Amino acid sequence: MIKKLSLAFLVSIFLFSVVGITFAQSFDDIIKIGAAVSLTGKTAYEGILVKQGYEVWEKWVNEHGGIKAGGKTYGVKIIYYDDESDPVRGARLTEKLITEDKVHFLGGPYSSSITFATSSIGEKYGVITIAPEANAVNIYERGYKYIFSVLPPAPMIMVPIAYMMDTMLEPRPKTVAIIPANDLFPLSVADGFKEICEELGFEVVLYEKYPAGATDLSVLLTKVKALNPDVLAGGGYTADDMMIVRQCKELDFSPKLFASSVGAMVTGFVEEMGKDADYLVEGEWWVPEMKSEDHIFGTTADYIKACKDLHGENFKPQYWTSSGSAVGVLLQMAIEKADSIETEKVRDALASLDVELSCWSPVAFNEKGQNIKWVHPVVQVQNGKYIIVYPEESQGNKPLYPAPAWKDR
Repeated sequence: MIKKLSLAFLVSIFLFSVVGITFAQSFDDIIKIGAAVSLTGKTAYEGILVKQGYEVWEKWVNEHGGIKAGGKTYGVKIIYYDDESDPVRGARLTEKLITEDKVHFLGGPYSSSITFATSSIGEKYGVITIAPEANAVNIYERGYKYIFSVLPPAPMIMVPIAYMMDTMLEPRPKTVAIIPANDLFPLSVADGFKEICEELGFEVVLYEKYPAGATDLSVLLTKVKALNPDVLAGGGYTADDMMIVRQCKELDFSPKLFASSVGAMVTGFVEEMGKDADYLVEGEWWVPEMKSEDHIFGTTADYIKACKDLHGENFKPQYWTSSGSAVGVLLQMAIEKADSIETEKVRDALASLDVELSCWSPVAFNEKGQNIKWVHPVVQVQNGKYIIVYPEESQGNKPLYPAPAWKDR
């Protein structure tokens, strides 16, 4: 009786029992991917979202024909471990994934600090890591060959705001004041914004940092008001944005555009700020209202549906989730382009990608493995809602500019 069973059937039974996945079809082989992510500890919230993104791609690829390369069709199995938000444990688990679980590729964890440790292990063994959430520059300054970043470098987050200012705002702004918190990430972002503003011909009339954790910026903002810049770019995190907007209102200073680094899209910002939040813009790595496509998920809307099909109708992917899915999509594209799962061939194919993704902003890598594409969205608060205003192909509405005086809002 057993002799009459087809080889494909026996392979599918074997895969189900040993690998633990029910496939829509039988596969010739399995690509194993290791992912040690934070499921407990201080970065568990974000780590779980990254894992959910991995899961969406894993399910999708196995239910839609697998990955074809070298005349074979591969299914995907992701092996997960909890790094407990600890870089040392993350590195140890990464070594286990490589030496004991024999994974072919690595999906990175959440956070730059953990990725800094785990990518060293991947480099040691010559295993590719695609990092979903690690854009600290020092990770990519070590001459490594096998690390690639989904996130662009931190200094690029506000770059699209400058391009929006240059191409979409009428009358075009002329002057910019930049006031970052004296902390690593805000300073990195501010430096990137200053550089692109000067490159595009805007006059930076003030660049002055303030102490991280400051609770009163009235003296600095009085100085800014006296300069009367068209654009005020500042803040560090959500609390900074709230403080700056409130104190600008108290000083009756309304720049034509207030540009935030991060924090304005955090849940509760609009609820707490009310109509005072309107007109603020912020660069985002990705939002689900994007309108892009690829040959894997199809459109962004198709990707959102895949997320809801797996995680529930009320699930709304945030950029942490989509960056996890992007890891899988980029790996799949590279394997298909290389027509192989051999590390060096896939590495070279990854390095040469310049692609649009349905689940992320465009991606292209430099020689260090950093994503150097900057066409990620700019979101503006309009009538209490977050609206994409840039790039034009994903635009939900044109940017509202210039902002009216406080008394006219």
